[in-house]
Amino acid sequence: MNSLAVGIVISLSVSVALIWRHHLQSAHLLLNETALGDEPHHPAKFSFSEIKIPAAVTITFLICCLSLYAQIGRFGEWDKGVVDEHIDYLIAADINKNARKVSEQPKSEIALLNLAQSYIAGGMYPEAINSLDELIALSGEAADLLGMKASAMYYRDNRTMSLDTELVLARALALDKFEFQSRLLKATHAYLNGQYEQAIEQWQLLLQSESQSFNRASINNAIFKAEQKIADRS
Repeated sequence: MNSLAVGIVISLSVSVALIWRHHLQSAHLLLNETALGDEPHHPAKFSFSEIKIPAAVTITFLICCLSLYAQIGRFGEWDKGVVDEHIDYLIAADINKNARKVSEQPKSEIALLNLAQSYIAGGMYPEAINSLDELIALSGEAADLLGMKASAMYYRDNRTMSLDTELVLARALALDKFEFQSRLLKATHAYLNGQYEQAIEQWQLLLQSESQSFNRASINNAIFKAEQKIADRS
């Protein structure tokens, strides 16, 4: 039996049991109080008509639960559900929303950019690269788009700096020597490979930029950590 069905049955059974337990306890207390006021030769008796109340509550509860599930659940596919272990459901929803916008407006630069960004957030790097290629073909090469594409290529290749990625980085930095994603990618790759001096050089170039759109404190902290690594190695 499907685990979902078992879970539903157990949950409903526990809820119904609690309803009956609460009612029977209340009825038992009421009978005891009545018995104390009765004459000894007239003991209090439990009326079986009292089960009508919990029975009615139980039926109403089950009807409400089943009606609600029929409205918002997937009754016809309750045994076909699968869990997506790779993409957060909010990111997946964002990807679907942006993909619909692109299908509706294939020439929209904003829609393509949003789709590429949502693909990257979901770790779908090949799809992000395809969207960026469409965007670059539509709007022309821009340093930030090339930097984003190089980052997607790098992580697609499991943090390997391929020749193709290096060529895209070179084009991005030729357009803007302070392009953030490109410099950050070069610094990150150098740091991960123990090339701390090169990483510091890339971060320092970022700090020379007049852009205020990134956290300079985090860059300074990264430089400090790299300097510590150099000191420890010495």
